[in-house]
Amino acid sequence: MNNICSMFDSILLPPYVGRTKAEPPIYYMPTKPIIDDPAIVEQNKEKVFEEWKSMRRDELTRFQKQVEEQYLSNVERQLERIQNARNARKANGHANMQEMDKELDTHRAEHGPKTRRVPEEGGNDDDEDAEDMAAEDEVMDEVLGINDGINEDPSKPSEEATTEGGEPAPEEAQ
Repeated sequence: MNNICSMFDSILLPPYVGRTKAEPPIYYMPTKPIIDDPAIVEQNKEKVFEEWKSMRRDELTRFQKQVEEQYLSNVERQLERIQNARNARKANGHANMQEMDKELDTHRAEHGPKTRRVPEEGGNDDDEDAEDMAAEDEVMDEVLGINDGINEDPSKPSEEATTEGGEPAPEEAQ
């Protein structure tokens, strides 16, 4: 076994190939290539970046086309739906009017013609309106309790103006 190892030692290995001290010896290659020239490294980085950038542009272009196609198909579907609804309304417009006329005729046949109130002549409307307003005012006063504080006898003092004994309160207290 030592013969084989010594044979390998006599062969000139490139400087980037490493050797361990294990028995039997293990030879390995570094994962990254060793490049001494920084210009070559920079060119490789630029090349990789340009490839990546072109791939992303292609991917973005495909995505934009897909979104555009979906948008256009949605717009076309909506336009078609709106036009179909509009055409259905236009086509059924005359039929709908005829159906409504039939329903009205049926209603008139069942319930008779609509009765109309003819206003009486005589000019009593103003008197009736005044009576109605007075009655409404009385009802509102009762609901709000406005008439409770008003006395029929003006010589008798109100409850707020009397003392506990029922005597009128002095003028300063009122």
